[in-house]
Amino acid sequence: MPMWKRWNRVLLCALLAGCATQPPSDRSSPEERGDLEVKYHYALEAMRQGDLAGAEPQLQALTREQPRLAGPWLNLCIVYSETGRLEKALEACRQALRQNGAMNQARNLMGILYRRMGRFQEARESYRMALQQDPEYADAHYNLGILFDLYLQDNRLAIQHYERYLELTGNSDKRVKRWISQLNKELNKSR
Repeated sequence: MPMWKRWNRVLLCALLAGCATQPPSDRSSPEERGDLEVKYHYALEAMRQGDLAGAEPQLQALTREQPRLAGPWLNLCIVYSETGRLEKALEACRQALRQNGAMNQARNLMGILYRRMGRFQEARESYRMALQQDPEYADAHYNLGILFDLYLQDNRLAIQHYERYLELTGNSDKRVKRWISQLNKELNKSR
């Protein structure tokens, strides 16, 4: 499955957050506001269909026309990330956070980007900040679990975050349950 499909939940959140963060300027007409919404809709639809090359110029245009909207910045971050431009993705996430400091999706994505870049302490801090703002943000617990499990080799903290993720998501992720079981076995061997 293409990696961009994993972002569908983030896309929906970004659509809602992007529209809610900052309305178009008071000087824009209803037609201009409607035009922005249509452009954003087409950009998101292109992303859902895997057409990142088609979504990118639309999102860039939206960030130029309405730089105060956080959603287009976040989705541009996803496009840059999925096309391997990690530094540009980080900057787009930073822009999203400048426009909406409560946008935890951007903090979570920054953590993922930092992790992919091998900048593990910065990843940890991004997830920590997301959880400081919302202790029940399941995706940050999941990603902290991965960070502690695979990169920082701290099985106890990995288990703690994986278990919290499961609690918050209804204990339905069998894959994460297997990871916890394996980590517990490794902890028991080391005793």
